Amino acid sequence: MTKIEKQKSGTSPREPWSEFSVLVETVVRWRDLDSYNHINNSVYLNYFEEGRIEYLYRIAAMAGVKATDHNRFDGFSSTLTKTEIDFKGQGFLHETLVIGIRYTAIRKIFMEAEYGIFVKADRRLLARGNSVQVAIDSKAFKPVRVSEKFIEYAKQLEGDRLVVVM
Repeated sequence: MTKIEKQKSGTSPREPWSEFSVLVETVVRWRDLDSYNHINNSVYLNYFEEGRIEYLYRIAAMAGVKATDHNRFDGFSSTLTKTEIDFKGQGFLHETLVIGIRYTAIRKIFMEAEYGIFVKADRRLLARGNSVQVAIDSKAFKPVRVSEKFIEYAKQLEGDRLVVVM
């Protein structure tokens, strides 16, 4: 898995993934396939997760925290509560995928995200989706308000298109 660094000016408007603030690349592995030799539907959830993790790594870097420093990464924990996927195409072994994620709204304890998964070579859309996560206290594992720091950094990544209702 590799992340794609976006230029300050964003990616080219021709790129179908340019609407997403964080991008990550991955290659389709044999274990990702089903008996029809295309990506198994359930694997798309793993790809969404790769996007969420990269987003958190980006937030951690902005906060000056190493993503592996779990004691200092408190305040950026969440758990997935809902996800939806619209399948648009089929992906195949060894294709390089671009996974895009952007947060669209933060509402008290909830964080809403959108995703896109594309084949890099031909810019083919494989899936679109969205999810809702609940911010949690990582020690007590109970819902909490989304961290002000997370909101601050998410606003830096998303700009004015991020809706915040606290």
